[in-house]
Amino acid sequence: MSLGVYWDRQEVGRLERVDERSREYAFDYTDASRAISLSLPLDERSFSPTQSRPFFEALLPEGTVREQVASRLKLAASDSFGLLAALGRDCAGALQIVEAGRMSETPSVSWLDEGELDALIEALPRHPLGIQSDERGLRLSLAGVQNKAVLVRDSEGRFGKPLGGMPSSHILKPELPGGDYPGLATNEYFCMRLAARCGLPTAVVDLQTLPGHPCLIVERFDRELSTWPPRRIHQEDLCQALGLTPDFKYQQQGWQLPSYHALAELLDQHSPVPGTDRLAGARATVFHFLVGNADAHAKNISLMHLDDGIHLAPLYDIVCTAAYPELSTDLALSIGDELDANAITRIHWADLADDFNLNSAAFQQVRGELGRRVATEAHGLSQEARAGGWHHPCIDSILEVITAREARFA
Repeated sequence: MSLGVYWDRQEVGRLERVDERSREYAFDYTDASRAISLSLPLDERSFSPTQSRPFFEALLPEGTVREQVASRLKLAASDSFGLLAALGRDCAGALQIVEAGRMSETPSVSWLDEGELDALIEALPRHPLGIQSDERGLRLSLAGVQNKAVLVRDSEGRFGKPLGGMPSSHILKPELPGGDYPGLATNEYFCMRLAARCGLPTAVVDLQTLPGHPCLIVERFDRELSTWPPRRIHQEDLCQALGLTPDFKYQQQGWQLPSYHALAELLDQHSPVPGTDRLAGARATVFHFLVGNADAHAKNISLMHLDDGIHLAPLYDIVCTAAYPELSTDLALSIGDELDANAITRIHWADLADDFNLNSAAFQQVRGELGRRVATEAHGLSQEARAGGWHHPCIDSILEVITAREARFA
């Protein structure tokens, strides 16, 4: 079986198994005017399994979620080709991966009433992404290790399961009882709202109680929601763009990739406004540090493929990991050459400015202004949380982290 790779319902390439007994696969462009990844340029046309794997592996869930989904679909967790065939109708970005020549399905939605939505959320630990073995029409994929539901929401606020290649529009991340990290949904909501209030481009989020539990609702930035059905917008994460498989999303001491310097180089080469995008990347790095997010790894940084070129995507998946003492404080990507968040000094920030090709003195001023704004806005948002009834003790922990790190800035 060949898998067709479709962009706007037009086949741009194909995935082929190396042989019938192999789980290795290779990608070839068939009829494309746009590269699907910076690591898969059009002028090469055909790619080996080693070259193909980083981009396509990143479209699939990771870790335990991948194992559970594979079990539901009666596939081996290591069978990436089989998982792409089963889940590829709705991936991150604009691509759809289906059996070659089988793009004739009509997109539709199975709308959920309140009870059905509650049941779907409660079942997520057993049915990640809302996938059940008897649901033949529900075929979607989203990378990551958290339990989440990937659904469609209309202008009236109804949620439904996307069928027949319908683009999903929202990601639901519920905070279910017994989780390892108390207040995680509220934590992410607070950090995302704070980033937006500080002027950083950020995915739109909401916090609702579904069903009886806090649930973060994230509006997908890789969907154009002003049309119906939603239109897919292409994007790829930094691992995909650099040709790294997802298990290399964290930088290790002495590694050149992934890194902020590599991100800046991609923006210089492909962005129509590289200075704007590089500054946005540097400001995002400062924000992650201030809120204690040590999980800003290369799969949590994305690039948008827009008509005029490559742009840095809005921020997403921002969590104060420092609010949970059992988690590592080591940074996902180094600032300068330092991964220990507690060892960052002015020298490392100057090195970061160099990595992003920014004037060090000017960046120092930007950094200081952002630090003061984050501290001010965080306290205001905390007061809103109390007044709005969504406060959680984790917010107090976030404020402590911000206060301590902003003081080090000063």
